[in-house]
Amino acid sequence: MFLYLMGQAAVIAAAFGGTLPPGVTGTNDRCTLIVSNLNSDKIDADKLFNLFSIYGNIVRIKVLRNKPDHALVQMADGLQAELAIHYLKGAMLLGQKLEVNFSKYPSITPAPDAHDYSTSNLNRFNSNVAKNYRHCCAPTKIIHISALSPEISEDAILEHLGEHGTIVKSKLFEASGKTQALVQFESEEEATEALVCKHASKLEGSTIRISFSQMQNI
Repeated sequence: MFLYLMGQAAVIAAAFGGTLPPGVTGTNDRCTLIVSNLNSDKIDADKLFNLFSIYGNIVRIKVLRNKPDHALVQMADGLQAELAIHYLKGAMLLGQKLEVNFSKYPSITPAPDAHDYSTSNLNRFNSNVAKNYRHCCAPTKIIHISALSPEISEDAILEHLGEHGTIVKSKLFEASGKTQALVQFESEEEATEALVCKHASKLEGSTIRISFSQMQNI
């Protein structure tokens, strides 16, 4: 297991230009996170999946019934859990400042109220893992949208996302023969809300994918 983690650490380190992000050791084997200070009126397991899956594959998520502003998130490995803590601790989500730490529980027990994502094709780290690690970053004002219909219009994208905040700028473009878009919101919080609410949503027959862009402007 240790050698496996070190191998994973090397992949991530290479993706980050040779050095792991601060606080990411590459040797952690704790996979389950406790996420607190959630907006219990608006959050659910799928929205948490959309956000935490940016940093690794998700096994299970459980919103705690007795503490609905708390949730457990089980990542596929300890390195991915470290990345989620590094980038999401203190992030604003649906009006609340997230607290993200390691849980005392090693895993989430399968149960009716524990949502299982272990076989979900929406997990982002099933292929081209190094590329996905390269795209890991803290929430930004700009989101990148892919898996769009080739006939999509910029107006349709803006209408789909506009309820989540003030859109400052947008750009529809083609890369590697695929239609993609960049949308810049006024704040990181608005962009984060758009991502958690609209990643994996249907838009003109396509299941769109959304991630944060590291670009400074469009």
